[in-house]
Amino acid sequence: MAFEKHAPVSVVIPCYRCTSTIRRAILSIAGQTRRPAEIILVDDASPDETLRVLYEIEREYSGWIKVISSKMNLGPAAARNIGWNLASQPFIAFLDSDDAWHPKKIEIQYYYMHKHPRISLSGHSSRLLRNEDNLLNWSLD
Repeated sequence: MAFEKHAPVSVVIPCYRCTSTIRRAILSIAGQTRRPAEIILVDDASPDETLRVLYEIEREYSGWIKVISSKMNLGPAAARNIGWNLASQPFIAFLDSDDAWHPKKIEIQYYYMHKHPRISLSGHSSRLLRNEDNLLNWSLD
């Protein structure tokens, strides 16, 4: 079965004081074998330079990443819900700003969900990595 280049997925990332981790999270999405259609970064009223960094990233990935700024700190669940409500795609994926994905995460998960339309929710296992670990060398073992 042939698939379009981008998967019909909106990725929502709640962001709070994440200046040191958000770029790795974004790079793990940019490195996907099936890229999502959009990324929504929701700043949860960070008191540091997070919002400035998010706007820099939005400019770097113009047209693919959207930044939303909350006026009040509401917590990560509320930030996810804000992003979900603004998502334009039929599938939603959540990524925390200090996490990263295996390069085939969207390809595998979207393929499974597409082949099993009665399933409305899926998940995956996780692995703890050090900051210096190379994301592109992950195995699926």
